[in-house]
Amino acid sequence: MSDIAFIGDRDSIWGFAAFGITVRAVSGVDEARAAFDEVVSEGPSIVFVTEDVYEACSEQIAQYRDQPLPTVTVLPSVTGSRGLAAAEIHDAVSAAVGADILGDGAKS
Repeated sequence: MSDIAFIGDRDSIWGFAAFGITVRAVSGVDEARAAFDEVVSEGPSIVFVTEDVYEACSEQIAQYRDQPLPTVTVLPSVTGSRGLAAAEIHDAVSAAVGADILGDGAKS
């Protein structure tokens, strides 16, 4: 297992394997939840997830929000962004700084 993993639909993740990133293709909520637990148990430092996986695994991901590792980051899929990734970044920056320095325009 590499230090980085990416969980999402096949079209969104397949190219990342060429960079040595561990990829897990999923096609439903149950697969996403099982893949997330499996990947995290292998000990990566960073786990990228598509927005669909983030929605399916939001409760599991929340368990790691206040822990240093793994860092879970939301990325849009190849079909486009629904704004979840931008909202997560906005929330993380606001929490780190202690103020909303990005403004409401950063949230979609």
